[in-house]
Parts: sequence; structure tokens; C-alpha cells
Amino acid sequence: MNPAALAIFASYLTAIAVIAYFGAKKVRTVEDFVAASGQLGFWTYILLMVGSVFSGMSLIGVAGLAFTTGWANVWERIFGPAFAIAFGTIVIGYKLFPLKEKYKLVTIQDYLAFRYRDAKTIRLLAAIVSAITSYIYLIGQYTAIGIASEVILGIPYWLGVIMAALIVVAYVSSGGMFSTAWTTFAQSLLMIIGVFLTVPLIISHVGDIEHINSALASMPELQKVKGLEEDFMFAKYLNDPFAPANVPLAGWAYNLTLFGIAVPLGLMVAPHVVNNMLTFKKREYTRWGPLVMYLLGFSTIFLTSLAGIAARVAWAEGRIEIPEIKLGEISVKWSDMAYPTIASAFLPEWLFLLLLPTILAGVMSTTDRLIVTTASNITYDILAKAFGLNVNGRKFKVINAIIVFAVGLSSIYFALHPQQLLAWLIWASLSLMANCFFFPIILGLYWSGMTKNGARASMISGLLLTILTFAIHGKTVWIFGIPVYSVLPGFIASFLSGILVSVIEKRVGVARPVESPSLIGGRMAGGQ
Repeated sequence: MNPAALAIFASYLTAIAVIAYFGAKKVRTVEDFVAASGQLGFWTYILLMVGSVFSGMSLIGVAGLAFTTGWANVWERIFGPAFAIAFGTIVIGYKLFPLKEKYKLVTIQDYLAFRYRDAKTIRLLAAIVSAITSYIYLIGQYTAIGIASEVILGIPYWLGVIMAALIVVAYVSSGGMFSTAWTTFAQSLLMIIGVFLTVPLIISHVGDIEHINSALASMPELQKVKGLEEDFMFAKYLNDPFAPANVPLAGWAYNLTLFGIAVPLGLMVAPHVVNNMLTFKKREYTRWGPLVMYLLGFSTIFLTSLAGIAARVAWAEGRIEIPEIKLGEISVKWSDMAYPTIASAFLPEWLFLLLLPTILAGVMSTTDRLIVTTASNITYDILAKAFGLNVNGRKFKVINAIIVFAVGLSSIYFALHPQQLLAWLIWASLSLMANCFFFPIILGLYWSGMTKNGARASMISGLLLTILTFAIHGKTVWIFGIPVYSVLPGFIASFLSGILVSVIEKRVGVARPVESPSLIGGRMAGGQ
């Protein structure tokens, strides 16, 4: 165990706890806990959005994906998390702002209940789906914490997971959204600085971009020297923008469905992200905010992917070896170890030690937001709003603390049984989010013809068909010999069912006329 790394780890967790403590002092109401009462400033909101989507997936999973497929999945960096938060702020945040101000919306379930005049059913359905998908997403973050702890600290995977989880649970239970926003502000800055300092130096040790691209083009021959098949791990396509359509993961059809639907649209309407769009205090933030988010987000994730690509080259040239983490009979996919392993080999010790808080910052800035979202779904949306229980004041704090601890600690168990590739767990969660929430939210904002039953049908069909598709086909569906990501059937079903049910209701006169959301008057569904 590295004493210096352990000291940095302890110092980082202590600093986050102190920041969270002062954030917690601002929490006086339910609205403060759930949405910071819509009072976040420009930079706090920007870095909250960046930190909420740049997570263990971004710093561990993206580097692992780049190690595996090279440039063939470059579209994930262009149309992935950065695009989701920027475009989401434009098309969702801008439209939600006046509704939030007028009707005191604090969660996306508030909006759905208001828009579709459905105080209970659609709120309950949305809250349950949100809690489940956020919980799955949360497990992936703990996996990344464990990987960083094992490689950098030299402490067991399971111990790193438990230590970090306890800290997050402690400050979220007391400080909610204010503590989350303030700690995420600091963590996002640290994450961005850490990536910008470490990756260029890693690349300079491997060679330069020209050398890296040349090595990627020669990867089949390099792997043959290592005793591996020439086509092992997409070696033939590493230097291409995508592989042929009949190739899973790296092919253009797979790119289109995974990085054109699941990742950007799933993140855009992910409850922990879209709820952030109810926390900023000025509508003007939607002007320049999206550009700032995109530039910060894209540059960070692109550099992270370069670290993974550089690791693939260094591995092929015999300059590093990528280890596995063993947990009994389970092993974490070795490509997820790419970034911390190459950093360990090529960075000076002081800079390598900075990588630990960098990865922790990325992971924990998403973890705390997910726990707040999941707990709010249960306490605020389900207990208080859907079932009408009185959980205000001290009772809210007690119940919410219990739920935060239950969510945060129970998810540790699943994190100790990690997936073979961290990215797959995150993408499956995003698929459920896209197919449950995208059309009810977007069509609700931009099409007055979307009805309550249309929204219900869209959510239910998207949820059920997505689960069924993954259960039967796994992550890949083959259509006429072409592999596509399993998000596609549920996405189509969600769209068609929402449109068809709404149109049929209108034609037979079942549904009441629904005005544009910006013109609806009166009290919001749910009694607020």
C-alpha cells in the first residue's frame, strides 16, 4: 500500500466531507434537499451537469472502450455525455424553466404529473423507473471506485468501494442537493484539471498522435507477434471511424443505435440529469451554458479516450501489461484498467497520485447525484406526492436518511460482483432511461397532442420491451444479419405507442384537449 496515495485519499475524502457539511447547513426545506430550491448559479450549475455525467464510465469505462475499439467508437465522444447535457439544457431546460418558476417543480415527475394531469399513476410509474435505473447506474460508479483504489492505492477493490460509499452516503443523507452541488463543483474542477494534466504526458511517453495512429494501423501484425489472432479485439478497425455494419460494437449500425440513441438520449432524460435542469436560477444560463458544458465535457472525455488508445499501443508494443481484478470467480474486464495502468507506468509519482482524486472526483460527483435522485424518487415522489403522506420537516429528514443509507449501502453488494466491462452496465441503464422518458418528456414539451394515456403507453411499452429484449437477446439484436444495440426495439415501441394512443384518443374524443404546457393555467397536478 502506498502511504502517500493513502494520505491523498484520506485528505480528499475529508475535504469533500467539509464542503458537504457547509452545503448541508443551507438545507431547510424539502425543496432545498431535492433541487436546491432552484437557486444554483451559472458555474455551479455548469459543473453540476458536467460532474453528473462524467463519472466512472467516463474515466474508466471510456478509456476501456477506447482501448478495445480505438477510433471506431469516436462518435461516443462527439455525441455522448457532452452533447446530452448541452442539447438537453437547450431543448428541455429552456422550456421547463418558466414552468418550474410558476408551479415550483422540483423533479421531472412533478412536470409529468402536471403536463398530463395525472397526479398519481404517471408520477408513480416514472418514480419507480427512475429509482431502478438510477440504482443500476449507481452500481457502475462503485465499480470504478474499486478499480482506482486497487491500482493506485494498492488496497483491495472491496475496501475502496466501501470506504468511498460510506462517505457519500453520509453527506448526501444530511445535505441533499446543496451538498451534492457544492461537492460536485469542486470535484468537477479536480476531474477536468487531472485529465488535462495527465493525458498529454501519457501520450508524449507513448510517442505522438502520428506514432499512435501508425501503431493502430499495424495492430494485427503487432498482436501476431504477441501470439494473438490478428483480428483480436477489433484490431482491423482501430484506425477507422467505424467498422463495417456486420461488426458488433464497432460497426456503423451499432454506433448509430448505441451512440445515437442510448447514450445521448438516455443521458439527456436520465432523472439525475434532467432534474438538474430544475436547479438553476436564471433562464439566461441556457444561452451560453450549453456551449461551455460541451467544450468542457467533450475535451475531457476525448482526452480520456486518448489515454485508452495510447494504452492499447503501449500494450501491443510490450511496454505495459494490463492486469485483471479478481473477486473470487469474477474478474473485471482488463480493458477497464487501461487508464490507471498506463498512468502508473508513464507518469511521475506525484502526478500519478493526482489520478486517484481525479477518478474519485469523477465517480463521486455522479454517485451523490444518483443517490439524491433515487432517495427523492421514493420519499418525495412516491410517499409524499403519489400516496399523499405527510413527510415534511423532521419526518422527511429521518425517512430520507433511512432511504439514502438503504440505497447507498445495498448497492455496494452488487458492485462487489462487477460486470466484465463497466460500459455495458451503464449503457443498459441508459437504454431504459431513453425508452421510458424521452418521448413523454420531449413530446410533452413540444406536441400538444400527446395525451396522458399516450405518455403511459410510451413509458410502459418502452420499459417492458427493453427489458424483454435484453433478457432474450442480451446487448445485441441481429436484424437481417446486421447487429444493432438492444435499445432499438424499445425505442421504436415507445415512440409508436405514444403517438398512436394519443392520435386514437383524439379521434374518438376520449382525451380532453391539452393546451401547450407553457399556456396551462391553474394549480399543478399533485396539489402544489
